[in-house]
Amino acid sequence: MPVEVAIISIVGSIGSFITFITVVWLVVRATQRRAQLRADLQMKLIDKFGTSAEFVQFLESPAGREFLKQQRREPRDRAMAGIRAGVILTFLGLAFLSMMFIFHDDGFSVPALLFLALGIGFFVSSALSVKLAKRWGDGLTQPQV
Repeated sequence: MPVEVAIISIVGSIGSFITFITVVWLVVRATQRRAQLRADLQMKLIDKFGTSAEFVQFLESPAGREFLKQQRREPRDRAMAGIRAGVILTFLGLAFLSMMFIFHDDGFSVPALLFLALGIGFFVSSALSVKLAKRWGDGLTQPQV
């Protein structure tokens, strides 16, 4: 193996690892920041109440329960995110599969199969989530106007 190929392989592997770690760190940091901002906002609201009776009365109201509950993504949004990931990964797999046939290089078969399997897995996961959410009445149907 020529030295250039070995250097490219090492730099590529290390670069991929660093990129993955950076993305995970940024996502975790953003999640923590959103949670901290929400907690700060809730503390400011709590400080606005003069007595504990006023605060308890607010918590018992629908607006108080809604404000203090943890924000959740809607089931429809979660299903769409899974479908979006499935489409992207499936097309990546098909691209690698195409390159395998175009360049007559079996080295593209491993990433092709991995991306295709991940894409199909996301599709199946989204389909199951939608089916279960509908069965459990978790808000996937449009409200009637």
